[in-house]
Amino acid sequence: MKTIRRWGLLLPLLLLLPLRAVAQPAESQPTETARARAKESFKVGAAAYAAGEYLAAIQALDAAYSLTPLPAIAFSIAQAERRQYFVDRRPEHLTRSIALFRRYLEQVESGGRRSDALDALSQLEPMAAKLDATELENAAAPPRSAAPSPDRSTRLMVISDAPGARIWIDGVDLSTSPLVRDVAPGEHQVAVKAPGFLDSERRVVAVAGELIPVSVPLAELPGSVEVQAPSNAEIYVDGVYASPGGERVVLRLPSGRHRVSVAQNGHEVASQRIDLARGQAEKLSMALEPTAQRITSHVLMIGSAVTLGAGAALSWLALSAEHRAEEFLDKRKLENVSNAELVRYGADVTQRDRYRFMASTSFALSLGLLVTGLFLHELDRPGPEELNRGGFDLTAWVAPGQLGAGFEAAF
Repeated sequence: MKTIRRWGLLLPLLLLLPLRAVAQPAESQPTETARARAKESFKVGAAAYAAGEYLAAIQALDAAYSLTPLPAIAFSIAQAERRQYFVDRRPEHLTRSIALFRRYLEQVESGGRRSDALDALSQLEPMAAKLDATELENAAAPPRSAAPSPDRSTRLMVISDAPGARIWIDGVDLSTSPLVRDVAPGEHQVAVKAPGFLDSERRVVAVAGELIPVSVPLAELPGSVEVQAPSNAEIYVDGVYASPGGERVVLRLPSGRHRVSVAQNGHEVASQRIDLARGQAEKLSMALEPTAQRITSHVLMIGSAVTLGAGAALSWLALSAEHRAEEFLDKRKLENVSNAELVRYGADVTQRDRYRFMASTSFALSLGLLVTGLFLHELDRPGPEELNRGGFDLTAWVAPGQLGAGFEAAF
């Protein structure tokens, strides 16, 4: 909570920098470059202040004030000087804080942070009045002077926004971010490491008497997902094609929530949602179920084969009946036939015609079933709407005296 309160004091002033700069007389307007440098120095000072490094904050804020002497920056320096006085009880910090608060009140006649400045003075001035005269004479800065602080140490301030980042300077593990350290002028090796991120190293040149800010962003370690899927399937991540299927397909993904889907012609799309942490490895085994359309196509093609076989059998019966009828006609040419043979001949002709009709019908039905089955088979492919289909997540939790559930829908 201390860090939040410290930023709360300084960040509103940071937002006021561009507005206050516009309010200055035209002849005293800083250049765009100066404003940018001042804003950067102010950010560094705010970060040092939040970290409790008040000397570094004063040094950075002084640099910003020298470029753009705005009341808001003077107020921030006064705050840092006051904090540093309570750290080391050196009178120069007390007297300079008072001088800067007074300057702020002179420049800001109403509104702003006047009430805060008055409250600070009501606390600090009685303390200054109790200081021994010898202490005031030995102070590094003149009493009640707003001149820049005489502390011009050579410092590095290393900042990284990666959670849990640790900082090494010249191979020594020092602390977490942000880090402010006094160093010797010259080149130094800065390394930053954090769990779940790639390490970063760089060389930095420290300038004598300056606070050198070093911002070190770290790149996240990607997570990995090993997917087991049929070799002729396709793997999609968040609706976008990622890889063909296989026994062990490894996908590199950024941290966060993802939807991994496996699609194969004739099968329902299988999807799983995963919450992937930085550098985390997951394994997914995706089983695919055939679609109703694919099952129907298989049934139709089996039916086509059955009716084709039935048509062949009926054709054989028709040929057999025709063969018997032809034998009767050949016999009648050579000799007389009986009435029973004549009746059998009529029956054979009737059976031949019936079997021919039934065989033709079977062949036509077989062809129809085959064409329909092939049509359904070839068109049974997953579409974009299936790959991007929303899902529902239901999460339950139990705590002492509490029972709850969370429901999340994706569309």
